[in-house]
Amino acid sequence: MTVQAFLQVMLGAMALVAAASPLSVERLESGLRVAASLPRPTYEAGQVVEISLTATNNGGAPVSVTFTSGQRFDLVIRRPRGDAVWRWSHDKAFIQVIQAVTLQPGESLSFKIPWDQTDYQGLRVDPGPYQAVAVFLGATGGTREIRLPPLAFTIGH
Repeated sequence: MTVQAFLQVMLGAMALVAAASPLSVERLESGLRVAASLPRPTYEAGQVVEISLTATNNGGAPVSVTFTSGQRFDLVIRRPRGDAVWRWSHDKAFIQVIQAVTLQPGESLSFKIPWDQTDYQGLRVDPGPYQAVAVFLGATGGTREIRLPPLAFTIGH
């Protein structure tokens, strides 16, 4: 095997590993680690895209999280230029109640948010690059919400 052929095989294997690796982003606020992840960077047209969102108390003391409604999170799917094509909460109503949740050290709140690749009108979106922006709506300390950096993914043909 030539060096060039070996390098091509290795690059192909690395690409397969990268394609199978989950994508994730996180932020740490007031002892709370908020993370979002996607299981893969590419989806087939029509395949459900499921984002996982987890808020974990990473500290050694209890953390109080205050929600101003029954909504705990939101998710926005947008094109890379910033145009939102879908928002999880768009067609939902939430109870208006203030609720405090105390997370003990190591305790988590976890959510799975499926997106069926449709827009606000229920029409299938075009193939191409997209971003998922997860927002945890629990207030801790001085923050009202924790918005995570976008997770980039692609919808194929």
